[in-house]
Amino acid sequence: MSDEFTLDMLDIPSGWRRGEGDWTGVAAAMARGETVEVIQEVGSTLWQNSLPEKHSLYWEGENLSTIKARIWISFTQRRFSPESALPKVQWHPRVLWIGIGCERGTGRELIETAIKQVCRAYHLAESAIAGIATIDTKAGEVGLLELCEARNWPLKTFAADILSSVEVPNPSNIVVKQVGTPSVAEAAALCAIAQISCTILNNRQDACEAKSESACGVGILPARERLLVPKQIFRNKNPPLSQGGVRAGSAVTVAVAVCPIEYLEYLG
Repeated sequence: MSDEFTLDMLDIPSGWRRGEGDWTGVAAAMARGETVEVIQEVGSTLWQNSLPEKHSLYWEGENLSTIKARIWISFTQRRFSPESALPKVQWHPRVLWIGIGCERGTGRELIETAIKQVCRAYHLAESAIAGIATIDTKAGEVGLLELCEARNWPLKTFAADILSSVEVPNPSNIVVKQVGTPSVAEAAALCAIAQISCTILNNRQDACEAKSESACGVGILPARERLLVPKQIFRNKNPPLSQGGVRAGSAVTVAVAVCPIEYLEYLG
């Protein structure tokens, strides 16, 4: 077994983010040529094609009796016990799209807090977030733009007629009257993953017929599983006043969808 193969030599896609874990411990196990288990739940598997002939990686279920370290590849935020004798690390491919609906003038802080609370409640890694999706009339929302710029998240917007064509679990007649579609957050999140999938797989950007079980021909996850988090509503009972004395928006709706393909800036 080669003692030159290390964790840093893995040809991990540039869009992946390092999560929590004992990186030093896993790297040491690999350098010693010890068995390292890989559990990959999402993201491209092309990196496996560049592994050297002699490596110590094994996939889930293989050679379990001799595992000395573990690599998780997922969108889940795991908490590893510091007392564990088995070093573990996490890679987070950017596969989560956050659908946002918000009142006019909603500030960055409320939007960011809502996203953090959803991620915490559903054990989602913030570093697995690919970007934000919403209705096109929110393209100029300062709070959204500030957040996306600060976190280096793309902002994808969709017209009301596109959003209204998407089947969602929680449509709202009130939202229809306000913006012309029964869903913003849930539909926008689903549209974002459909667009990304079509752009990469079919070189198409005219996506978003998400009513079918295989939206845009992707067919990797059924519709009910693509929407990880149905819409969650967050309110600020005491929104701050703007410089002009106008009360800022006080409500944010968040939904989360998972894309079968990670987001890469040069393709997205």
